[in-house]
Amino acid sequence: MDRVEQYRNIVRQVLQHYYTLYQRMQDADTAMLCDRTSDQYQVIQTGWDAQQRRIYTTLHLSIKNGRVYIHSDPTEEGVANSLIEAGIPKTDIVLEYQAPTLRKYSEFAQA
Repeated sequence: MDRVEQYRNIVRQVLQHYYTLYQRMQDADTAMLCDRTSDQYQVIQTGWDAQQRRIYTTLHLSIKNGRVYIHSDPTEEGVANSLIEAGIPKTDIVLEYQAPTLRKYSEFAQA
């Protein structure tokens, strides 16, 4: 199995874990979206706040140029740690939610 395919499987497994957690914790509908064609992976929540419809992207990851980009991560423990535990090295994880000028100070890939 090539590296990108391995990363796809890991990202799906990690998102499945968080999807299950969010289903139990939140008073909203939760969905896990995996688009292998564009390598976009998300956990979203939909619901109502009084009379206002709400749609939240809880987790958003993508794979491009052989790296996993984390676009959104509100988790306490950090989805990056789950990816590392599952076998993706820090050098292949980009914390996209951080400003590019700050990424050079982390142990993760810059882009």
